[in-house]
Amino acid sequence: MSTHKIFIGLGTNAEYGSLMLQSARRKLGIAFRGEQRFSEPVQTQPVDFPGGRLFLNQVAVIETTVPPTLMRSLLKGIERELGRKPEDVQEGIVKIDLDLLSVDGQIFKAEDWQRDYVQAALAELGA
Repeated sequence: MSTHKIFIGLGTNAEYGSLMLQSARRKLGIAFRGEQRFSEPVQTQPVDFPGGRLFLNQVAVIETTVPPTLMRSLLKGIERELGRKPEDVQEGIVKIDLDLLSVDGQIFKAEDWQRDYVQAALAELGA
């Protein structure tokens, strides 16, 4: 079984954002069962998103044996478990957003990867 190095962006603009990130970190640990490190959460302005609520963002780096073909579905499952609903997003509320940014050096969300807070988190994580 091969090990994959993945980067995941975590974000929320829920009123209880720090608790939501804590729950997401716990569920990521269960789902991906590997060594994991998380950057410090940072508050950011919304980008191309209605509502104007500030976001709390964080980046995870995880070493995992989960096959890349399953990673996105695991992330979407965690979002649903934590209460993310399309109707909330339409109202400008993102309870939790988990984005697969990179797997084994292949970047999937280039625009997100270049964001200042992601680059700062990568530097903090020594990635």
